[in-house]
Amino acid sequence: MINSKLLDALRPLSARERTKFRELVYSPFFNKNRKVRRLTDYILRYAPDFQDSALEKAHTFPAVFGAAAPYHELRLNNVISDTLQLLYEFFTQQALEQDEPIKRSYLMKAFLQRRMERHIPQNARRYGQLLEQKEGRSYAYYYHRQLLASQMDRHALLHEERAYNEYLQEMNDALDLYYFCNKLRTACDMANRNKAIKAGYQCHFIDTLLRAFEEAPDWLRQEPALQAYHQTLLMLQSEEGHHYREARRLLYHNPHVFPREELNDLYDYVQNFSVKKVNSGQTQYYEQILDLYKEMLSRELLLRNGYLTQWTYINIVTAGIRLQDFEWTEQFIHTYKANLAPEVRDNVYTYNLAALEFERKNYHQALQSLQDVEFSDAFYHLSAKIIQLKSYYELEETEPFFSLLEASRKYIRRNRQLSDYQKQSNAGFLKIAGKLNTLRLQLAITHNRQLRQQLEQLEQEISQAEAIANKGWLRQKVREL
Repeated sequence: MINSKLLDALRPLSARERTKFRELVYSPFFNKNRKVRRLTDYILRYAPDFQDSALEKAHTFPAVFGAAAPYHELRLNNVISDTLQLLYEFFTQQALEQDEPIKRSYLMKAFLQRRMERHIPQNARRYGQLLEQKEGRSYAYYYHRQLLASQMDRHALLHEERAYNEYLQEMNDALDLYYFCNKLRTACDMANRNKAIKAGYQCHFIDTLLRAFEEAPDWLRQEPALQAYHQTLLMLQSEEGHHYREARRLLYHNPHVFPREELNDLYDYVQNFSVKKVNSGQTQYYEQILDLYKEMLSRELLLRNGYLTQWTYINIVTAGIRLQDFEWTEQFIHTYKANLAPEVRDNVYTYNLAALEFERKNYHQALQSLQDVEFSDAFYHLSAKIIQLKSYYELEETEPFFSLLEASRKYIRRNRQLSDYQKQSNAGFLKIAGKLNTLRLQLAITHNRQLRQQLEQLEQEISQAEAIANKGWLRQKVREL
């Protein structure tokens, strides 16, 4: 039973949620089965991990059916299944409690089915108020608007009013807004995934819809959510800068239009656009990347349950370093340390602080930051060693350089946490770095033609290498010689 769906579904619940689930199980409206209550009481004793051997079926059965009852696994399985269905009901109730417009729409539906006409006008007003108070003016908002207008149109027809009412037109207009917005949103998602993983999604009728959007009346085309999705889709399709700039402008001025999840997606699309431009050699987009990160930080869009992922943290620091915005980057490193998950916090913070000091050419400070720190993660351990190695090179500390070089080679060979690519690229760096420092020492003594040829060959080796870490730094050091 320890690996059952029931216990798997119970594990993510908080203590408060487990209490509320027990209350639902004991509510006669939802459950009258006493065996389900007994099973629930028994298994909740072993929260929150539910891994105790007492939860094996043979031990659980007497708690549900009594010590004298002969063991019958099928009977217990039926009670487990009934309890799981009640837990699903609990999840449904929790979701409804968090979505007032959905609750109100079902209440309106019940009033109409039962012809409870006295209750409809007041609740329709409350439904509308809830929509105006809810976050965002995107596709979900338009969906509820058309649903409410449809219900009010039906209410008018129940009175057999054959005269004109405004609700049918409202329903039509809101339906148009909902369709255009949701279709454009879906088209953006498909286009983005097709670029990322070559998924091959086909958004049917999108060309027809884009033409229709251009010819649509102003009240539709001027809706900010539709404009943002429209420009984002054109950006993803054409990869042209003016569509990117317009999409960014719309996002900057209309963050209130989108629920948090949609806003995150839209920022991801424009961020991916900028990253792709940088990867194609248009390094001026680094400034765009950092500006987007700053914008997202100010709107708290990068935090997930209060935490910033380690990779986002590293990407922000890298962008700040590339733009030599050292003061802001240092402030970010310290300010957002607390927002890193506890299990990676020290590794990520120390590594990035050392990386910043190295780029500032504070090589002694970079080494000091890494002194006496034991990295638990292989990636950070090796990355820190690379920073130390480059610092020794810059400080012309020959003996520590070659000692660390050999230790790092052994570490790569023996470590099983590193991927094949990480091993290959970092081993390539160590190989070139060793040759580079050896040549530098020889050139300090004599400048003969053979050494110059070896240096040219080393530069060619760096350029032709497919997998080599810190390629830019190596190329720069060769050229300095």
